Amino acid sequence: MATTDRTNDAVRRNRDVRIRGVLLFGFWLAVGAILVQLAMWGLFRILQKEQRRNDRLLSPMVAASLKRTPPEPRLEPNPLDPRIRMRAEEDAILTSYAWVDKKSGIVRVPIDRAMELLVERGLPPSKPMAAAASAPPATSGATR
Repeated sequence: MATTDRTNDAVRRNRDVRIRGVLLFGFWLAVGAILVQLAMWGLFRILQKEQRRNDRLLSPMVAASLKRTPPEPRLEPNPLDPRIRMRAEEDAILTSYAWVDKKSGIVRVPIDRAMELLVERGLPPSKPMAAAASAPPATSGATR
């Protein structure tokens, strides 16, 4: 009796797992992974082309100075970074409002707005300038 229970139990366990289903799942999982990889490769190619299209062209002077960069090791791995950072800081200053001196009531306005105000109001009156001292008369010829 013990031998028949073991045989029936082994047959039942074999019927619980469908090998064909497991293999089909593995196959479609591999196909899905390959499709995802291909889609990601295509997406990266598209983004790389877009980035190249949006990159700014360097001016001839900057390109010439980059050709003269010293050999390795360099102090700055990318010599344009400080210039780009400085330009961004300048742009932030030129396009924002801020207090220069709150006690005196002096503020900083964006340059576009400052130009509009200058056109509307005009320049403030200036102080009269002192007359420039006259230069001594020039003498021509050699002196004896």
